[in-house]
Amino acid sequence: MSNEMESGSSLAEDAWAVPSITSAAAVASNDQTTNPSSTHNNNNNKSSTVDEAWAKIAALRSKLAADVITDPTPSSKEGDNNNNPYNFPSFISPYERPNNLSSAQHPHQSYKGMSIPLIYCDQTASQRPIASIENYLQSTSMPCHANTHTNITYTGSQSTAFVSEARQIVGECTGARITGKASLDSVIFGGNGVTGVVAILVDLLNLKGIVNGSAATNGNSGGDTRPVVFAGPHEHHSNLLPWRESGCEVVPIPECADGTVDLNELERLLQLLQYNRASGRLRMGAFSAVSNVTGLIADVDAIAIILHRHGALAFFDYASGAPYVKMNMNPNPIQFASHAKEEGEVVDASKDAIYFSPHKCFGGTSTPGVLVVKKRLISQTNPPAVSGGGTVFYVTNQDHRFLSNRIERYEGGTPDGIGIQRCGLALLAGRRIAKEYEQIAHSINSSDGGDVERNKCPPKTLLEYECSTYDRVVAELKKHAPNLVMLGSEYDSVHESSSPSNCVGRHLPIFSFLIRCGKRFLHYNYVCAVLNDLFGIQSRGGCQCAGPYSQRLLGLTKIVNGNEVSNEANRSIERALLRSDHPCELLRPGYTRLSLPFKGIREEEVDYVIRALAWVSKNGWVMLPQYRCDHRTGEWRHWSRCGKPLGKSERRWLSHYDILAPSTNHLEKSGNKSTQSDEAKASQDRLDQAMKNADAILELSKRDPRFIAEVEKMNTADGMLGDSGDGGVDDTLEDLRWYVYQREAAPSLRDGLDEVPETFDDDKLMGGLCVRMDGKRISNDNVEMEVDEVHADEEEKKEADVTMLLNNSMEGLIPFKEGDHAGEASFDEIKAGFEEGELSEACEVFHKGRDEWLVIEDFIKDCEDGDSDSSTASRKRDISTMFGSTNPRVQSAASGTPSQVVNKPEAATKREKKKPSRDSSQWGQCSVPHITPSDAASAVAPSVFPSDNVDSNTDTPALKPVTVASKPAQKESNKSKKNKGKIKPPPKMMRSITQAMIQWDMIQDGDRLLLGLSGGKDSLSLLHCLLEFQRKLPIKFDIECCTIDPMTPSFDPSPLIPYVEGLGLKYHYIRDDIVERANTAGKDGKTVSSLCAFCARMKRGNLYTTARKNNCNKLVLAQHLDDCAESFLMSIMHNGFIRTMKANYQINAGDVSVIRPLVYCRENLMTEFAKANNLPVINENCPACFEEPKERARVKKLLAREETLYPNLYDHIRRALIPVMHDDSTAIMRSYTEAAIAKSRKVPPKQKKKAPQRQDAMVVDNSSAPPSSNDNQTEATPSISLASASEEELIAELARRRAEKYKMAGAMKRLPDDNAAEGTIEDSTGQMCSLNGGDGMIPCRELME
Repeated sequence: MSNEMESGSSLAEDAWAVPSITSAAAVASNDQTTNPSSTHNNNNNKSSTVDEAWAKIAALRSKLAADVITDPTPSSKEGDNNNNPYNFPSFISPYERPNNLSSAQHPHQSYKGMSIPLIYCDQTASQRPIASIENYLQSTSMPCHANTHTNITYTGSQSTAFVSEARQIVGECTGARITGKASLDSVIFGGNGVTGVVAILVDLLNLKGIVNGSAATNGNSGGDTRPVVFAGPHEHHSNLLPWRESGCEVVPIPECADGTVDLNELERLLQLLQYNRASGRLRMGAFSAVSNVTGLIADVDAIAIILHRHGALAFFDYASGAPYVKMNMNPNPIQFASHAKEEGEVVDASKDAIYFSPHKCFGGTSTPGVLVVKKRLISQTNPPAVSGGGTVFYVTNQDHRFLSNRIERYEGGTPDGIGIQRCGLALLAGRRIAKEYEQIAHSINSSDGGDVERNKCPPKTLLEYECSTYDRVVAELKKHAPNLVMLGSEYDSVHESSSPSNCVGRHLPIFSFLIRCGKRFLHYNYVCAVLNDLFGIQSRGGCQCAGPYSQRLLGLTKIVNGNEVSNEANRSIERALLRSDHPCELLRPGYTRLSLPFKGIREEEVDYVIRALAWVSKNGWVMLPQYRCDHRTGEWRHWSRCGKPLGKSERRWLSHYDILAPSTNHLEKSGNKSTQSDEAKASQDRLDQAMKNADAILELSKRDPRFIAEVEKMNTADGMLGDSGDGGVDDTLEDLRWYVYQREAAPSLRDGLDEVPETFDDDKLMGGLCVRMDGKRISNDNVEMEVDEVHADEEEKKEADVTMLLNNSMEGLIPFKEGDHAGEASFDEIKAGFEEGELSEACEVFHKGRDEWLVIEDFIKDCEDGDSDSSTASRKRDISTMFGSTNPRVQSAASGTPSQVVNKPEAATKREKKKPSRDSSQWGQCSVPHITPSDAASAVAPSVFPSDNVDSNTDTPALKPVTVASKPAQKESNKSKKNKGKIKPPPKMMRSITQAMIQWDMIQDGDRLLLGLSGGKDSLSLLHCLLEFQRKLPIKFDIECCTIDPMTPSFDPSPLIPYVEGLGLKYHYIRDDIVERANTAGKDGKTVSSLCAFCARMKRGNLYTTARKNNCNKLVLAQHLDDCAESFLMSIMHNGFIRTMKANYQINAGDVSVIRPLVYCRENLMTEFAKANNLPVINENCPACFEEPKERARVKKLLAREETLYPNLYDHIRRALIPVMHDDSTAIMRSYTEAAIAKSRKVPPKQKKKAPQRQDAMVVDNSSAPPSSNDNQTEATPSISLASASEEELIAELARRRAEKYKMAGAMKRLPDDNAAEGTIEDSTGQMCSLNGGDGMIPCRELME
């Protein structure tokens, strides 16, 4: 490593060098303009066959496994010459290796030490370190590591930059908006995994303070005002216990029949009186994205939508899911439009907080927990629970003040800088690996022939590959290990309806299982011991810190009155575990768990684990006599290592460290240059040898009678469960024992049986666990019967209530009251009155079936929901159609799906005339004849468009298709039909834009506008405003959109493609690898000095080029008043010049004008509009800015503080900026500045120059006079005094002076394409910007305005 380090080193340097993977598929050159329907990362042009793709995937997997830090082959016992040139990890087993497999006559004289492969399969608990990350940290970060609480020194500044960059990487990988103007989220590091950051979340929400306040108000433990947490069914303790201990009311959400979260039950609970919005309680949902027990993937987006629909917060635990699934704090709302229950509903699938443990990610060893939370949830006034250094603003000997910074406030003490950096690198590695896999999977050429079968092709994404691994392993084990009970795998058809993109309802390769042996099970710790001692497989036993879910899977719960509670066996086990006189830890229920992820394990090792599990399922009971158990600790160990689990000499010691000893770099890999096939063959050979050794040990164990005789003599004093104190057996504990003892296997072993009898008989199962061979609970039959009976009673009561209500509504009157007004009316009259506005939302109606007063909206909804399930035939009209919950469908311009023709009652028709803007999806529907699809299609006429915009390839304006339906459906007013589905900008925004457009003459009849659509809130808001103007203004103008995709994982605007296409606009989606080109676009082929400036120039140049190619005369940008004010102050403070963004100006080339319609709009207008309409705002995580742009943010805060003192500040700034926004203002003020400065310059005495003539006269343009090269041309040109000039002459003079000043600044006229191609540039200053793929050269001056 070089002794000199460049200041500003980056964690993401060297083109994503973590881990260093040789691309298996070539990346094609980047096209400038692509089809909008193309994928974002489709760069792989090199095709492959299916076999080649599988080989590349196996090579990628092997390379990742080789990156895991391993130890050289350990020293084995004498005589074991094990050569390991590839550094495959291994360790010494407690078993001795049979040297001669045929020496049956002397089995005990042929044993030698046995080295077995180390197969790490406990990634769900914690991942292992990888050499590429550790080497990168050792060479890049550690040499300048220091405390981050200073920016004065080099080491402090660099360490702070590393931590800030890692925080930015976390934001990119979680879809969080942590920088820029649309910043919504904060990333906080802290604690030990999820446990620590959930405690921080509880603290920043001030839940304990709220609970204490509730207790003081109600005089009890909180009562009905305590915060409520809806917890999912798969939660582990870290996402459950902190909420309980905070004092909140925790409401568990049950499972569906397929094992996923019961979304219907969640929504039902959120509507109860004690949990709905009206309760005034803080309501939160805490759900696991992936189960750490079964790997089941939850539908987090659907859960978030339901929680937000009812005003609750959505928190998600990605502890087990972060290494596999994509985390997205702010998903695109477009893809969730189908989740809307009623038309006009704003579907919000964003997450209020997500938290995960990076130490479970590949290479993320020894990292802190990560919390990504919405900024609005972080209190800036409540003190943090953990206070100390780094959290305070000022401390005196009497008091102190905490920092207002949200991050620093909750990251007290010295942060784990190296761990935070390792977290960022681990996330970068996971993203790179997933991208590399997708490139390989998409490289398959399906046109080679008809022999390419879909089921033989690799999955398209790495997530699908992981789920397919689970399916394959479960299928193999069901075939070869029938007595292995895989928990949670009994739902074989779950994944059939899941989405391929998110694999909701499928399982990740996390396997939790029990092995049946006779009437009981093999103890999970014993299974872990055998897998470790014979096969080197590292697994884990227990409940995996998910007690409630584990107990449900093991049949230790029951349903009572609709609630899940512990059954009698579970309560007895808990009492037995609490005994202090005779501990019986062996009784603790649990199972064995292991993982088989893509990252870190070779393909042949996965097959090896499958064979090992089948081996233990069939033969594991044979090895029982060689193991001893401890009922006080629950551990099982080989008889030779009861006292020393690691053996006599295999343990390693920290105290053996010697700082003066010669240093050895264990991270360096051996220089073996063998081929990939040689390494794969060597890996397979060592695994096959391990299986042969296990088979040999099995045969020797069957013939060895000494262990059988020894275990037959065992009694309670030898560690058997149930010692009553007098040598007898405690029958109460014996009835709970669910595992097999050694002596129970001895008879079958002595008789030479292949299996223990009654292994496959569910009726013979004994002990506290109630799990069938197919993984289902034995007690489920009774429980399900109880649940069915409860549901039947509820449905019967509900039907009776509905029948009573409907009869009353038709034959009697229902009381209602609103303020001082009260009366009685039928149900139809009350419903019509509410819809017509005669009855407000405060009206209450008496529900006779429930014997209580309900708000009118709840009353009508309750009647409609109950009526959809009722079969009452006494109604005069068809109830199912009148109160149908299905919303009318609107015809799609793309699909052409016919609309559902629905007649409306007369009340709805009247209401349309009074209130045409009210959402029609909330009205009732009257009965209509059944319409077949063919009838519906014939009843719908084609969409009507203006005749001059029929061609979809032309510049089609955003016109909404008008559906012409049959006569009954035409009761809907024309205004309601015209505005249906439109997004209407707020009037205040429209007024400000209108004022700017009029004052600056921005849009003319026949203009062709090109909107620079970045995906931010400003450009998206401006897009809808322009569409609104296009519909309302009498002039005609066209709108096109253009987005520049810099092709970086941190900024992916591709979700805009379907959104803009849905608006019917012509869309230019330009892909330009700006960041990659910046690495060689600087001086001498080096990286540019300012990536931000380079990126801005390249984007602006692409926009100019696109506008010229498509004959667009105006480029529309979305800078607003706040931007102009900030730029104005920054120009004054840093450049010493009065300047800001122009409202309307023409670039130097003269062919494109730039307009900014939002220059009079405040930023909060766009923020509120984008949020209210759930616009698909793209995250602004710039890959170059790993810290928030501090200077502009500081100016923004300065203005905000002043605005609190002067509320009309921005109105005054807007008026003051009007002359500065003019196109000529810069040239004029620069002219005045230079003229004033020139007066103070000293002229040398020997060089007498003519004093500059004051420009108080203007030159008259005489176009008829021929051009002259005489230097005295200016003197011969007639001039007129400025005082006597007309307005037209003044404007012409301003334009002439501006052109002269631009020429002085280095600008030039744009040359024809033929000259530009030859490289002739009419600019002596050389201030030019070269655009790759553009038309010639672009003056830098154009890019600065």
